[in-house]
Amino acid sequence: MMHRTLRRLLLVPVLLALAACGRAPAPEVQPTPAAVQTPAGPHRGGTVVIGALADIDNWNPYLTGSSFGDDVLSLLYPTLAVEQPDYRAHPPSFTPGLATSWEFSPDRLSLTFHLRPEARWSDGVPVTAEDVVFSWKVQVSPELGWPSAEIKENITSVEALDTHTARFHFRHSYPYQLMDVNDGPIVPAHAWKSIPFATWENVDWTRHSLSAGPFRFAAHEPQQQITLERNPTYWRDGFPRLDRVVWRVLPDQSNLLVQLKTGAIDLMEAVPPREAEHVRVHPRLRLIVFPDRSYGYVGWNNRDPLFRDPNVRRALTLAIDRNAILDSVLRGYGRIAVGPVLSTMWAFDRELRPLPYDPQAARDLLAKAGWKDHDGDGLLDRRGKAFRFELMTNAGNDVREDICLLIKDQLQRVGIDAEPRFVEWGAMNSRLRRGRFQAFVSAWREGTQVDLTPVWHSAPPGQPTFNFVGYHNPKVDRLLDEADSKETIEDQKPYFLEIQRIITSDQPYTFLYEGERLDGLNRRVQGAVINDASPYFNLEEWWVTEARQ
Repeated sequence: MMHRTLRRLLLVPVLLALAACGRAPAPEVQPTPAAVQTPAGPHRGGTVVIGALADIDNWNPYLTGSSFGDDVLSLLYPTLAVEQPDYRAHPPSFTPGLATSWEFSPDRLSLTFHLRPEARWSDGVPVTAEDVVFSWKVQVSPELGWPSAEIKENITSVEALDTHTARFHFRHSYPYQLMDVNDGPIVPAHAWKSIPFATWENVDWTRHSLSAGPFRFAAHEPQQQITLERNPTYWRDGFPRLDRVVWRVLPDQSNLLVQLKTGAIDLMEAVPPREAEHVRVHPRLRLIVFPDRSYGYVGWNNRDPLFRDPNVRRALTLAIDRNAILDSVLRGYGRIAVGPVLSTMWAFDRELRPLPYDPQAARDLLAKAGWKDHDGDGLLDRRGKAFRFELMTNAGNDVREDICLLIKDQLQRVGIDAEPRFVEWGAMNSRLRRGRFQAFVSAWREGTQVDLTPVWHSAPPGQPTFNFVGYHNPKVDRLLDEADSKETIEDQKPYFLEIQRIITSDQPYTFLYEGERLDGLNRRVQGAVINDASPYFNLEEWWVTEARQ
């Protein structure tokens, strides 16, 4: 069974592929107009401009295929509750969103939400329980085929008890019921229910855009600019503070940096580590650093004869200096990854330690597996075949390209030839899904729900899976299935601990690093809480100390 992680894992490699690209020289940027001072303290008015590496792909939140689209549309189409970034000690908690409160039945087989009576869509129509029922129908519609529909499989029905009360019914109780209900925004039944689901892919959703969030659609110039403006019907009195938010699409990171430094944009997400110090010392900017829910890795194709032996995969990890990667590529912004659960998560096994950098131990393990330099050419070989393979990553991602080059040099020292190959993201993704690769460098961004099934459970041939490396351990499969059947996180945790130990021993990946996010923000922007939940976590509360003329 696949939960909310499925969608996040699908999207994030694309996002990360964009996040570190761009080596082209930046064009000249016109000076920013002089700023006009505004009153001190939080107040209404002004515009914030955000740099974006890619445009929004769809204005329907159930059709967008990117994390960026999810983030922008969350400002228009809110959820029943608001997930908090407190997942480190326990699964995340929730605060009121469109719902003011909710409660489970004694047997936890139903969950009832009480909606805000003051909530309105931007056309003035009240938000009702019918919108909640309709949104669930959208989520589970086979005609629409929402990629995250699997997370709703334990919800049997949703009913409107009255105008402002909606009730969800479940097959059984389990730890993530509230989380699964809340995943997916509420959309307007009165405006959209007459549009057949089968036609949604062909609809211009800018013509049907409504909002029950702090901002509403204002304008979209494809591949250039997105503009949202204050929603006057927003239920929270006095918010948002900003008049509008603008995303300027600049698919070149060098250009984004120039515009951030000149003040043409106020926020740049995913500042490259090599530029972090320049942003940090800039008098008009702040560098915001926080742990990201991501880890970088080398994926070894476990089906390939070179990598079938866990001892060989362990040897490869022993031969890779991950501290050197942290220092020279990430400039210290991160930490060595240990295994398949992030060290910041409540389910992490705190007794696990990363394998050390030990080239001699790597040589010894390889020799036991039959890999020796029999012909004296400097490369290990076995039965006449040299230890040589292709190490793939997505072209244009400076961080991953540099990692590949470092790994090539490090493995060469133990007699292995890793040949880097940089491939366009779409082509790389196709090769991964078909299993046509030897090894690759990539990263996963984990969801806040601990669910190891999508990446680590074996899958029958031909079945879509994120287990690209073809890892197969029957004991891990059994433990994953048993963990999934438990009703509480306390019951699940022992299974997660054992699974981590097995996977770390098997080394189907070399776990390289856990990342940190680096964002650059103009000091004129105040009140911003930027975290790994969303860069726009509290955007309705942002305000500016000076306005643009």
